[in-house]
Amino acid sequence: MKKLYILIIVLIMAGFVSAQDCSDLFISEYLEGWNNNKAIEIYNPTPNIITFTDTYRLIRWSNGSTIADQDIQYVLPLVGDIQPYQALVIIQDTNFPGQDTMVWAGLRAKGDYLAPADYNAGTQGCRVVFWNGDDAISIQKFTGGNWVDIDIFAEIGVRPLNWQGTTTPAGAWTDTPPYWRGEGAYLTQNQSLIRKSTVKHGINRATMNTYGNTTTGGYPNSFNAFAEYDSLPANLFDSLGIHTCECKPLGLEENQSNGQVKIFPNPVSGNVVTIHAPETIESIEFMNMLGQRVSILKLISNTREAVIDITPEMRNSVLVVKVHMRNSSVSAQKIVVR
Repeated sequence: MKKLYILIIVLIMAGFVSAQDCSDLFISEYLEGWNNNKAIEIYNPTPNIITFTDTYRLIRWSNGSTIADQDIQYVLPLVGDIQPYQALVIIQDTNFPGQDTMVWAGLRAKGDYLAPADYNAGTQGCRVVFWNGDDAISIQKFTGGNWVDIDIFAEIGVRPLNWQGTTTPAGAWTDTPPYWRGEGAYLTQNQSLIRKSTVKHGINRATMNTYGNTTTGGYPNSFNAFAEYDSLPANLFDSLGIHTCECKPLGLEENQSNGQVKIFPNPVSGNVVTIHAPETIESIEFMNMLGQRVSILKLISNTREAVIDITPEMRNSVLVVKVHMRNSSVSAQKIVVR
């Protein structure tokens, strides 16, 4: 029995015990947009305020590195705190005077936490928020005298290839097994990835294997993004700052409307799609997965529900529906039109 207790303690310190639902921080959204439009959203799924200082840090494991945690440039200590059931958005410091390409205004407005943006400063965290599709990211927690990964995005120790089978220009994890080889559609480059509402905890180095990943730098499976994330095109910032998660208990009023835009049916096989919003709808925009507008409808009447005709150009495609509401909030969701 004593040996069993010792083994459990060792496993906890090493980060190999499965995370408990709704018990600690996890990555709720990953954004890899054009130029320096990068963001990571961290969600607190607990009923308690969580303090970052001296306890949590963010690491970029650049280009398949396994030793990035030993270089201060790739380690960003987090400070301050995060409220219960809230999401915090980390972006680059848009006030840095020598930045080569400024973060777009729409993303600046979503940022809660500014990371250093001087890539060549050689200082703490200066190279963290600079991913470009072939880097892993992790949240680490200081526990039991050790830094332990409590959530990992992508795969530490693996650098995916591009469609040419090389690493220059940078490749990305894709939607086609084994996900690292550059075959299929890129998912971690020029995309936004939103954690599914059913996800209630992060992934550590042991539980990564549940999703077909390796953690040693080998390539038999690699990172299956669709296991826990939904995708949207690049440079869509609307969903940042708010995360829907089943960890959050619903009150009566919230349970009735859930504060969400509802789109049905989805997939769409008929001639119309119905959109129901929690607030008065101002306009509805349809975009393809390249971020190009397919159509836009501006509503004149005060209504929270709209029935939209499916046009020929919408057929046989995956579209992003952006619902602009009268209170200035925006919701973006993906639909499949057959």
